Amino acid sequence: MTNNLLSNRRNTRENLLMFFYSKEFLNNNTVFSDDDAKFFLNTITEIKREDKLDSVRESIKEVFDNVKITKLDPNDRIEFQLPFIKDKVTMSFEEMDNQNVADGFMNCAQFFIDKYKLNETDKTDDETLMSNKENLVFFQTYIKSYFINKDAIDTDIKNNLENWDFGRISIIDKIILRMGIVELRHFNEIPPKVIINEAIELGKKYSTEKSNIFINGILNKLKDMIRLTEKK
Repeated sequence: MTNNLLSNRRNTRENLLMFFYSKEFLNNNTVFSDDDAKFFLNTITEIKREDKLDSVRESIKEVFDNVKITKLDPNDRIEFQLPFIKDKVTMSFEEMDNQNVADGFMNCAQFFIDKYKLNETDKTDDETLMSNKENLVFFQTYIKSYFINKDAIDTDIKNNLENWDFGRISIIDKIILRMGIVELRHFNEIPPKVIINEAIELGKKYSTEKSNIFINGILNKLKDMIRLTEKK
């Protein structure tokens, strides 16, 4: 994988999880062209920008929530730090109060993002990411491997279940397990321990409280079998 993908490995997996989840409901089309890959990467770009906007907005709101309980005059200025911005910013208490009432600091957050050109660097990085053939190949390989081998992957899961029916596994857990098996089979540069740990983290974030134990158990059973088989 490229440095971009390595540095954003968890974010990459989360977006792939959402992509596979959407495919469970939208359609059964498993063809993934260059245009599809670029569209998918562009979707990731939009998600990153939305996350950045929300992070800045939440930071402003947190500052306001902390100062509003004190007795401040409307013209009193509050200096504070925002994520992604090196310099401290200032707003009057009245400005903050008005922005909070207007839209919960949404326009205010967008103002700071535009003022400090926070999306300009992202735009350059994202254009590089989307134009990089290696990245496109990574996504295509991952997604094609997932769909082409889906039946065989599900068989691997079924063969390693104990006192549990495959149909009772949640869709999210199935997808996380499939992704783990895809990585074990087709991305030998990623150590099994990393694959399993990342699958567990996905389970903790997107599934039930006990899913991480279930996911860990299945993938640990499969890791040696898959990697040893691939080496022969």
